[in-house]
Amino acid sequence: MEAGNSAGLDVRRYLTVVRRHIILIVALMVILAVLAYAYSARKTPLYQSTAQLIYTPQLNVSDPLNQGYVDPTTQELQMQSAVTYITGPIISKAVLTSTAGALPDYSVDAAVTTSDVNSSNPTDNGVAVTVTSTNPVWAAKLANAYADAYVAYSQKYEIDRLSKAQDVVSKQLKNYAPSSTDYQILANDLQSLKILAATTTGSFTKAVPAYPPGAPFSPKPKRSAAIGAILGLVIGVGFGFMREKLDTRLHDRNEVSEIAEMPIIGRVGRIPAEALAKGPLVVMSEAEGRAAESIRVLRSNLQFASLGEENRVLMVMSAQKGEGKSLLTSNLAASLTLAGKHVVLVDADLRRPRVHSIFGVRNTHGVSSVIAGFCTLDQALQRYELEGPLAVKVRGGNGDGPQPIEGENLPPLTLLTSGPIPPNPGEMVASRRFAEIIRELADKEFDYVLIDSPAFLAVGDAAALAGAADGIVLLVNMKMITRPVLEEARDFIRHLPPNKLGVVTFMDHVGKGERYHYYTHNA
Repeated sequence: MEAGNSAGLDVRRYLTVVRRHIILIVALMVILAVLAYAYSARKTPLYQSTAQLIYTPQLNVSDPLNQGYVDPTTQELQMQSAVTYITGPIISKAVLTSTAGALPDYSVDAAVTTSDVNSSNPTDNGVAVTVTSTNPVWAAKLANAYADAYVAYSQKYEIDRLSKAQDVVSKQLKNYAPSSTDYQILANDLQSLKILAATTTGSFTKAVPAYPPGAPFSPKPKRSAAIGAILGLVIGVGFGFMREKLDTRLHDRNEVSEIAEMPIIGRVGRIPAEALAKGPLVVMSEAEGRAAESIRVLRSNLQFASLGEENRVLMVMSAQKGEGKSLLTSNLAASLTLAGKHVVLVDADLRRPRVHSIFGVRNTHGVSSVIAGFCTLDQALQRYELEGPLAVKVRGGNGDGPQPIEGENLPPLTLLTSGPIPPNPGEMVASRRFAEIIRELADKEFDYVLIDSPAFLAVGDAAALAGAADGIVLLVNMKMITRPVLEEARDFIRHLPPNKLGVVTFMDHVGKGERYHYYTHNA
């Protein structure tokens, strides 16, 4: 399979899984969204307000006309230092002292906005002071208080540092004569320090004050509900895929077709017990029933699938015993006969034969008798006249409505039962004589040779039978078979030589409006 087709199948499979669990997914989304909204709505509202500090490098007294250059390393260090101080105990104590009152619950945070000294926006080079509180007015008041406290602290720190420097220089002047060069240099330095102390404002100023916010920062019930819905979607989809991984049941015909790598050529629903009570050949006893109509659709699809190819010898297979293969094959043979076809039905299941009991005929001679040489092929063949209503309604292949076919004009259905159960059934069906029997039947005036084969995963007879067939039809009982079994069946059939015509799903859920649909699309 090409990569593109494989990707398409994977996407379709994923969508199928989501669609199959859509009720659970939607329920989880709604439940978690409601819970998240309710939980968020009950939380105490929190408000945030931010004051912006801008970094202002100090005036270089020795070169007052050249203030364009700012050392980025120095700027980075000072802004990081500001963040540490603002959230530290020194500034917090100063704020508590300045407010001098009972404060609401709050938290303070500081962050460097950027260290790009070339930014065109001056407020981009600084520190944002953010306060979160239950009171919007106090949030702004405290943000401004922390910003002002740090600006004052920064200015006082610079002034104190310059004052100490002046004291050191003043003491050094006493060691030199006023006429000496060193004295003049120190005197100039002292003058510069006095000017800088008189003009310093610290390294930061408050560029943007904080204002009371109009809406709470948290909670946001709508956003919480959206997050809850997304979480419900993720959990629901994850649970769906986990459940799908653990659940080996087959859910629909598309999944069967994809796994088997064959098209669906027929769908037969559950046959009601009251219909089977009238007889196993429901195409006659319940000609107007849904099961009979499904088998007629299968008959038409088989004819379409055989167009342009010689598929006269058809083998109906199933992976496991008890899936209803013999019942379906017998009804298909009867339906083809009702359509005017000459059909011979061969019961090749020499271990658990069912055809003779379905048609109510003797099984004294059959396949085993012919292979063993106890009788000829013609002696083993039995003619079965399809009896019932004189006007059996069958659907025409040209799209017309049901057309009556008189029972007396129908060809007989020919049966080749299994015959007595031999001690070596596997060797018999694998013998050359069995293949010769099928060729002899194909050479006769039969339109179709239908072979009812044994379950191939239980015994190896079907692989030997396949060499005598032109085409294979796989029956899948939706209530019995599992995904691993179907995958094993696919691998088994893949290596058989006949044409793989398609899959017939049995015990399938067929809606009322789906009875007359044809399923000859490719998998």
